[in-house]
Amino acid sequence: MAGGRGTRIFLIGLAGAGSFVVVVVTVWVLAEGRSATDLVTLLGFPVALASLLVGVAGIPAVWGTLRQVPDDAAAARAAAAVLARQVYEAEQREWLRLVGGDTERINLHFALLTEGQWRPAATTTTRGSLFSDGSSGVPDVVAFYRETRPARLAVTGSPGAGKTVLALEILLALIASRSETEPVPVRLSLAEWDTSAMGLEGYLVHHLVHALDWPPHIARRLVRHRMVLPVLDGLDEMDSLLSRDGRPVLDDHGNPCPDPNAPRARAALKFLNTYQDGLSVAPLILTCRGAHYDALSEADRLRTAARIQIAPVVHEHGLAYLARRSGRSAHWNALLQHLRTHPDSPVAHALTTPWRLNLVATTYHHGGSLGALLERTDAAGLDDYLLSRLIPAVTELDLTAHPPFTRRHRPRYPAGDVQRWLSTLAIHLASVRSGTASQLGGAARTDLVLHELWPLAGRRRVRAVDAVLSAVTVLLTLPLAWLTPCPALSASVIAIVAVSAGTVAALNTSPVPHRLHWGRLATQHGRADLTLGVTCGLTAGGGLSFFADTWLGIGFGLACGLVAGLVIGAVGEPVTAADPRQVRGGDLIYGLLSATAVGLSTASVGVLLLEPGTGLVCGAVGFVSGLVGLTAGVTARLVDGILPRFPMGLAAGSPATRRYLVFLLCSRNDLPFRLTAFLEWACGVGLLRRAGSAYQFRHREIQRWLALMSSRRSHT
Repeated sequence: MAGGRGTRIFLIGLAGAGSFVVVVVTVWVLAEGRSATDLVTLLGFPVALASLLVGVAGIPAVWGTLRQVPDDAAAARAAAAVLARQVYEAEQREWLRLVGGDTERINLHFALLTEGQWRPAATTTTRGSLFSDGSSGVPDVVAFYRETRPARLAVTGSPGAGKTVLALEILLALIASRSETEPVPVRLSLAEWDTSAMGLEGYLVHHLVHALDWPPHIARRLVRHRMVLPVLDGLDEMDSLLSRDGRPVLDDHGNPCPDPNAPRARAALKFLNTYQDGLSVAPLILTCRGAHYDALSEADRLRTAARIQIAPVVHEHGLAYLARRSGRSAHWNALLQHLRTHPDSPVAHALTTPWRLNLVATTYHHGGSLGALLERTDAAGLDDYLLSRLIPAVTELDLTAHPPFTRRHRPRYPAGDVQRWLSTLAIHLASVRSGTASQLGGAARTDLVLHELWPLAGRRRVRAVDAVLSAVTVLLTLPLAWLTPCPALSASVIAIVAVSAGTVAALNTSPVPHRLHWGRLATQHGRADLTLGVTCGLTAGGGLSFFADTWLGIGFGLACGLVAGLVIGAVGEPVTAADPRQVRGGDLIYGLLSATAVGLSTASVGVLLLEPGTGLVCGAVGFVSGLVGLTAGVTARLVDGILPRFPMGLAAGSPATRRYLVFLLCSRNDLPFRLTAFLEWACGVGLLRRAGSAYQFRHREIQRWLALMSSRRSHT
């Protein structure tokens, strides 16, 4: 049936509300002894309102935003096209950052391994042919994946071998050649997946909603129709490493040993092995360190999947890369000469991954001691030495890579502060799930989400400060109470509202930001939602005009209609890539618009029922309480039930931005007040990277080393 269940519910509700209004007005007229003319006049407004709503419901462009689309598969394909553009834009930017933003690449080799009953022909390929047209005759990884049935691929390698970069390159190539019926590859961090709370489909929906800003109902549609190809990064990061006395156990090559039990990784693989697309196995791509993957039993691994193992970097290729990155600097000559003449030295053996080669190139950009480097006899010691030099190196690089006249326009951070701030964030990620900073294994989380950082400054402390500031903000309107005929009563109402605001702020344990996408107003659905909001506002203004002054009703209708239209029109599927910096800005603007709507509504009620002075006070209190988020509870749930497309209603305020600002005030000694600017700077110099609306450490080794160093200092 056209319109589906949503249409029937709307029409039934409209008929019921209209019948109720007609009965109430008729009973009131008969009880008061009114004439038939009065009856017709009073019934005119609800009938006109019902006619207007029916007319709006008949406009396809507007009603299409409220009803369920009959062709669900076509809607999923259309949403997938938008998702593909969003993911490509974001991941291409991060790929450039991961490879250093330049054209210096390391030529890697890949070996195709056999897994279980899957027995493909052995082959090798190089990264250089990944985006080629095949004319070179070298097998193409992407072409190989497209021909693999089922389309499941496991990418393994040693720490820092380039698994994430390879997965990103495959992702970008798949999107570049994607047809409208093919799924969109989306990269997800497996360390963020709580396998005890949700399956793979639930985690995909959660990621689309919270990391990429998609409305829940569209995210569920994309996952239901298998229009999302999961690119699952970091199976090895889901569980803790083997450790003794709080220190990880190292193998003969200096790499941490995995836990063969790996309960979270095994639970995740169970979900992956049962992930179906109809009667066939659904496609996916998985990355994992080779030692962690081999530690799992064959029954626990990803079944019916091809496996590509990234081989160590050939000595000559690594030497050529360092020579290109050296810029012909004299201080590099000793290091390059040593690597040429001693290819079997411990340092040469360790420099067989792109991560360590890039680390050496970065830390030795402005100088370095060859003797200090050669003192390291294993990979773990070399990593500790290079990571200890990384932050001073990138800080110096950032300050010297720009002309002096531009330095005052760029943030300048001392190396000691940078390491202290990043260590605080690394400890927070390590302790979020495990509950203790001493467990520094793979169980640590990876995503730094701005509005979820507030527990770092102390849960009770932040919530208490939030409650006090919210209550004080409402109390700022207290002097306006003396503009009313009954100041004592008005002051009492304001005090009650202030206490309520503080209570709501203190009880809010997980504030979620409201995200606006202004580009959506240029789309058909955005314009339709804007029209709907303006129409609803004008309808409400018309009703107010019936009971009060005409100009008051018209002004209220236009103002509330525009505010509601802007908010409703800008809430929905994103049109650009997710940006962590836009989350707080969108939430604040959403709160201001919502508070404006609440303030206008309460002001009009005050003017209608009492007098202008009382209306001013009601409007001010309504605006402040709306901004705080006091009216979020019942109103949001009510609107959720009526209009499922508008998930948070119009009176939800901006609790996430408020809580984030309170968190910054409470953590001045541990983090910079301009935290977002610092995180963006860290992304620019290669310490962090973006992942949707979150930040991540560029490499897991940086995060683990910072947390470990901070833990050691705290125990000394």
